[in-house]
Amino acid sequence: MIVRVKEYSIKRIQDKREFLFYLIKIKHHVKIHQILGKYIQHGKTTVYIHSRNVAYYSFLFAKFLENKLGARINYEILTVSAIFHDFFLYDWHETEGRPRLHGFRHPKIASENAQKFYNINEEEKQIIESHMWPLTLTKFPKSTEGKIICLIDKCCSIKETFKRKGV
Repeated sequence: MIVRVKEYSIKRIQDKREFLFYLIKIKHHVKIHQILGKYIQHGKTTVYIHSRNVAYYSFLFAKFLENKLGARINYEILTVSAIFHDFFLYDWHETEGRPRLHGFRHPKIASENAQKFYNINEEEKQIIESHMWPLTLTKFPKSTEGKIICLIDKCCSIKETFKRKGV
């Protein structure tokens, strides 16, 4: 029993290190943190923390799918897409100066901003634009990475919304 707990802890540390490797590989990561740290997403959670949570839990879920089902995952695309999935660059809680119907429109805005800031590829663009499915009915996540981010984004949003303190 003690050996299994120790193995789990070591595996968790290895996963965290690997995730951080993909995260710091993102060009201008510190600048992204500064930009997205200005806006609140859910509850008291900033857009950056939300995006990082989505990236991390997507990474862990992808590892699970890879180990248990043999899924093939591109972790670089997964991490980049998760970090930029809410790169809309405005306070959606404010009614003045933001697009109407935020939930429907922000995936396209985030995709356009990520393209300008980071030069995302077509697969990353599709993932970002489809992360709000089923709200955005015509934008269904096609890749495994996109489906993972779509699911984990909903889970993180619920947790962050109902959590009393910031994450």
